[in-house]
Amino acid sequence: MQDTHYLRSALAPRSVAVIGATDRRGALGRDVFANLLAGGFKGRIDAVNPKYSSVQGQPCVPSLMALVQPPDLAIAVAPARTLPGLVAEAGACGVPSVLVLSAGFAEIGPEGKRLQDEMVSAARRHNVRLIGPNGLGILRPSIGLNATFARTSARAGSVALVSQSGALAAALLDYAWAAGFGFSSVIATGDGSDVGFAELLDFLAMDSETRSIALYVEGVHNARLFLSALRAAAGFKPVVVLKAGRHTVGSGAALSHTGAMAGNDRVWDAALRRSGAIRIREYDQLLAASETLSSGRMPKGSRLAIVTNGGGPGVLAADAVADQGAVLAELSQQGRTALDAILPPTWSHANPVDVVGDADPQRLARAFEIIAADPDNDGVLVLFCPTVHASAEQAARALLGPVTATRKPVVLAWLGEQDAARGREVFKEAGLPALASPEHGVEAFAFLAQHVRNRELRLQLPAPVDPAPAGSRPLDIGAARQIVEAVRSSGRNVLGEDEAKAVLAACGIEVAQGKLATGPAQARELAEQMGFPIVLKVRAEGLAHKSEVGGVLLSMKTAEEVALGFELIRERVEKRAPQARFTGVLVQKMIARPHGRELIVGIVRDPSFGPVLTFGMGGIAVEVVSDSALALPPLNRVLATDLIDRTRVARMLADFRGMPAVDPNRLIDALLRVSELACELPCLRELDINPLMADEHGMIALDARVVVDDRAIAPDAAYSHLAIHPYPKSLERELRLNDGTRLLLRPIRPEDVEAEQRFVARLSPRTLYLRLHAPVRELSVEQLIRFTQIDYDREMALIALDLEQEPAQIRAIGRYTRLADGERAEFGVTVEDSWQGRGLGHVMMEALENCGRERRVTEIFGYVLKENDSMRRMMLARGYVAHREEDDSHVIRFALALRVRPAGQGACAA
Repeated sequence: MQDTHYLRSALAPRSVAVIGATDRRGALGRDVFANLLAGGFKGRIDAVNPKYSSVQGQPCVPSLMALVQPPDLAIAVAPARTLPGLVAEAGACGVPSVLVLSAGFAEIGPEGKRLQDEMVSAARRHNVRLIGPNGLGILRPSIGLNATFARTSARAGSVALVSQSGALAAALLDYAWAAGFGFSSVIATGDGSDVGFAELLDFLAMDSETRSIALYVEGVHNARLFLSALRAAAGFKPVVVLKAGRHTVGSGAALSHTGAMAGNDRVWDAALRRSGAIRIREYDQLLAASETLSSGRMPKGSRLAIVTNGGGPGVLAADAVADQGAVLAELSQQGRTALDAILPPTWSHANPVDVVGDADPQRLARAFEIIAADPDNDGVLVLFCPTVHASAEQAARALLGPVTATRKPVVLAWLGEQDAARGREVFKEAGLPALASPEHGVEAFAFLAQHVRNRELRLQLPAPVDPAPAGSRPLDIGAARQIVEAVRSSGRNVLGEDEAKAVLAACGIEVAQGKLATGPAQARELAEQMGFPIVLKVRAEGLAHKSEVGGVLLSMKTAEEVALGFELIRERVEKRAPQARFTGVLVQKMIARPHGRELIVGIVRDPSFGPVLTFGMGGIAVEVVSDSALALPPLNRVLATDLIDRTRVARMLADFRGMPAVDPNRLIDALLRVSELACELPCLRELDINPLMADEHGMIALDARVVVDDRAIAPDAAYSHLAIHPYPKSLERELRLNDGTRLLLRPIRPEDVEAEQRFVARLSPRTLYLRLHAPVRELSVEQLIRFTQIDYDREMALIALDLEQEPAQIRAIGRYTRLADGERAEFGVTVEDSWQGRGLGHVMMEALENCGRERRVTEIFGYVLKENDSMRRMMLARGYVAHREEDDSHVIRFALALRVRPAGQGACAA
């Protein structure tokens, strides 16, 4: 019942035609056609060129129109100026996909960009998908497809490579062939004028031949689409990313500390972490990491045991363990005893386990078996150096059986070249990755451990409710927007400290209140009203950081000191920042928090990913200390905790040198409030809370800075300023059934995991069977996470919540998931047995349909068992059209064409 992915015709075609195939030496068309013929493609190959009747011994036709049957994939190697017309012709002939290898488009300047735009426009008019232009091409080794001009082909394997660089892909193909490495697909995207990373990831995530995905990325056109697809793919299989352009030269100075701390490459780190992908930083790691991750064996933790026949390699590996963030496992007493029985007395008696240089292959294999069976490690690295007692090939063959027998991940590193290469070849022939250095061996295990950590983070079960800590202040986004609007109306984009603190206070963050004094007498009067000691802070337009001009004076103990301090700050601004306009001094009661830790919390807008949150150690030396972590909003409590834990200052937040621990719930609450600001104020360009003073009593913002621009004051319905769609609160509304019963209709949240579990437990076996088409009694943890932690961009799940019960109970769930084309969506609706027959199913369907219309879904469909009479009747009553499924006579496919609402009209609710 699965719809075939619309890119299958391009990436796994049954027939291809080369437009521009030729015999002319040095021509791209000659090389591409030769590679197709040499690759042993299992489908039909046609040559298209009006200048020839045959090419390389194959018949040639003058145009696509002359073919008896249109190919799945047309490969264009013709001159750029002809491509708009050729793409239109392909569409008219019914060709679904065109791979454009020709250059001469956007990369050469405005004229090339015009040609590229014309080509893309022709493709869209004729429903054709384009890959390229200016790319290396596509390989699908399992079907013998080599639609590239690469010098080297590819072996079949389980790793898919997607690269924005054709040159890098060609180099990796050459390396992989020599190393015996294979691919499920190789796709060089070229300029990515139409099909990009997001759609390719969607295809590969569901591709049965692909077990891991490797990406080479230089940049993305649409960060939200990319992250959405990346997160979905990483939920199915490991994804490794090599991101180029890590150092940005010539970036402008940021106004805030947060802006200076959050470089674009660190934002990429945060984005990839959030998606569950593994980032690597070196070219030669890309295939090694992908191959290791495609093995399917994953560790339960990060404890690594090392078995070696040489002390030196073991020491190097142990050093690398610390560098890679793994843990050197302790040997269990049972393991030590077993090793004592088979090893010479001179063995290392610790991890790394040195079996001694005179070990024969059998001793190495027996030691490995003992370590692999030891419960105190999560994986094993075997290091071997050729000796007179054992060749590399002999050692490898002795290890083959025990390595394949264990369920633990095993990394094999055979050190050396001439003899060691023979041992590595033994492992390669058995489908096992084999490396050549201790450091790369440890690195490979670290990739496995990182993938598991990423997966565990995604599988964290949030609490059933997400309440604010007792005593926390209400959040008033409307008031925050009014403050920002007033500042913008005055022609300013930098809020004064008092205005910035007012924004924070409106969002429920406690602030150190201050009042603006425009003269020394007023400053004196305000200080006497507040009580001493007093802090004075400069307020001046055009001044980035107060401390740079000496604009902060602490511990003013008398009214006279305050008056003199006012004059001193004014003089300093005039001398040290003559370009700034002095407007006064903020008078503030000095806050005494003897157990306080100075933190920084901030927001900065990244050009690719939008708002980014930062957290770390605060104070005036924040950029020197450089202790911070980044995350993309929106946050929940699990993600906020992870953000805190990734900093060094996190260790100071517990009991520390006689100071009681910081209240973790209040710190998390402050991060969630700042995350809410990032979501609800698109015009927010930068925000600093520095310092945010934290102690056992709570949090208080001692200083704040906010910079805005002329973007919208409120988000649009899709929260398009964010890279990740937040919870769509606007969809919440009250439901009233025919009998007057009231329920709350809202999108599902991660915190609903226990409520969903209870809902499923209350369903009868028949209801579960009718919904899932299989006998199911309960959902696994992975399923619960998958059903509650949804991507609101690509799917929607609405629940009908009975608030009369404590805790609240789910009575019905309706969900849809978009297909890869983004235009069609498959739905499913489940109503609790005791609530069936009350009109709730109709209400849920109507809500799903309206939501789909609002989000540009053109067709919504679902599969219904023939025996499900009530669902069939409801579908027909709602105007759905029934279609019989040829591959399953027990189900009926019901589909409804949706009339899409113009953007901005209506709401996703019934």
